[in-house]
Amino acid sequence: MLNTTFMSVIGSLLVLYGFCVIIFHQKIWNNCMERVKNQTSPSFIDKARNCSKLSRQLNRYVLGPLMILMGIGLIYFVLIPEHLNVNKKAYKLVLGGEHLTSIIVQKEALYPEGIDYNPLNDKFILGSFREGAVYEVGLDGSYKKIIDDTQLNSVLAVRVDTKRDRLLVVNSDIGSAIHSYNKGSKKLASMAIYKLSTGEAIHFINLGELTAYENHLANGMTIDSAGNAYVTDSFAPIIYKIDINGKASIFLENDKFLGKGINLNGIVYHPDGYLIAIKKGDGTLFKIPLDKPNDFSIIKCTKKFVGGDGLILVNNKKLVVVVNRVSGEITETAFALESNDDWSSAIVTNNYRFGKKYITTGVMRKNSVYILHSNLNQLISASKEKKSELTKKATIEQIGVVRD
Repeated sequence: MLNTTFMSVIGSLLVLYGFCVIIFHQKIWNNCMERVKNQTSPSFIDKARNCSKLSRQLNRYVLGPLMILMGIGLIYFVLIPEHLNVNKKAYKLVLGGEHLTSIIVQKEALYPEGIDYNPLNDKFILGSFREGAVYEVGLDGSYKKIIDDTQLNSVLAVRVDTKRDRLLVVNSDIGSAIHSYNKGSKKLASMAIYKLSTGEAIHFINLGELTAYENHLANGMTIDSAGNAYVTDSFAPIIYKIDINGKASIFLENDKFLGKGINLNGIVYHPDGYLIAIKKGDGTLFKIPLDKPNDFSIIKCTKKFVGGDGLILVNNKKLVVVVNRVSGEITETAFALESNDDWSSAIVTNNYRFGKKYITTGVMRKNSVYILHSNLNQLISASKEKKSELTKKATIEQIGVVRD
């Protein structure tokens, strides 16, 4: 296949040459018309006919073909921009290897489930499943509480929106929070929005009130290019949408998202206008168009990611699926996926195994992939008395890099 540089040069020459011919043809036409206008000899009609014939030949044998060539150049420049866009070249995602680092969060018993990265200060954002608070964590493991809101119970997904100075936080309660929800366990699905720069509260939205389902677990979250947020509910077959003004609605509800235990979980926004979500119970990946969500489809893959939790969109063609465990099936592996057909299907290209660590999700920091783990399952399964005795520190583990 011709490389992009060569095709760019050819396209440039075609367009330039086409314009030159058009200008040259116009000059011939103008000169011809001047000659006809100034013609006073008896052969006036013959010369006019010859001029007309010349014009027709130029159109048929020169201008027409050149317009076709210009069209080809236009296709390469406009309709198929990936021939020119160096940002879309085939980067390689490498999992494992040397010189990978791990960050031990110095605060005990934080038990984060969700993580994001703030490029403005090169720090991670973690939500506490135990405390119902949000922390900022440095590369050395130092920490600072940035959100302390009594409305929060167990924080799950957290998302940084630097463009709009927002920090979005998913909140629920399944019985592991220090500050329990007043209506009981598994009854809350909510989202809070704060100013990223100050921590000032902007919105608190009770998502569960939009549905008649009794049990809820707001879990995964993503943000599209317009600032709309999408939240999965693991106990109700629903994806919620929260617009830029904090107005919530049901984006998609379908019985295919039902199942035993935890169902819809991790979710990411793809810049080509759709969401990718995973159902933990059976490991199915879904592709959900933003403009027609009911036309969602299953992403075909040779493997089912049973126990799938978090998703990390590395780039348009690469995705990391974070899989822990479900119903006694222990995986604890991050899988690298790749798609060459706009996520109609995907293949597994690599994996990174964690052994007995309970991994939940991860995030990209610059060109590196980081996975979060803190044995959150121990907190969830412990008795109420034992929960307060747990002191495990969380780890943000680098597992791979993206290379040219």
